[in-house]
Amino acid sequence: MKETIERTLVLLKPDAVKRGLLGEIITRFEKAGLKIVAMKLKWVEVEKAKKHYTEDISIRRGEKVRKVLLDFIITGPVLALVIEGVEAIENVRLMAGDTEPKSALPGTIRGDYSHVSYRHADLENKAVENIIHASSNKADAQREIYLWFNEDEIYDYQTVHEAHTF
Repeated sequence: MKETIERTLVLLKPDAVKRGLLGEIITRFEKAGLKIVAMKLKWVEVEKAKKHYTEDISIRRGEKVRKVLLDFIITGPVLALVIEGVEAIENVRLMAGDTEPKSALPGTIRGDYSHVSYRHADLENKAVENIIHASSNKADAQREIYLWFNEDEIYDYQTVHEAHTF
């Protein structure tokens, strides 16, 4: 793979699944020229959730935040995707928008499909339902991809656009 081509993990969280937003969100990535190289719908078990939301989150955001994230991610199925493309990690995060939906700009996934604030979630003692998770950096992407997928579940292929490039 070229140096600028990256892979990143995206999770469409239970709120995205329950609201029927999967197709619309996948379409956004494909229209942007990003390629889906792995995908599966999975009901997350507590142990996998703990491996995804590591104790590092407790250090950065607090144990309460980790607990509500863990409680939320197991409430319904999650669509896990590995997305590949030019600087995919940063591009996917830009498309996802600010983690706090009320601060996410219109045109981003969170800005268009969610509106919850940190304050509201804190008062309700629940996670911020913000539709999507996207790996934050190369190290996280590598760890997260192989937490959710085995090597034989990730496919290497050329899109029509790649096949016609010189």
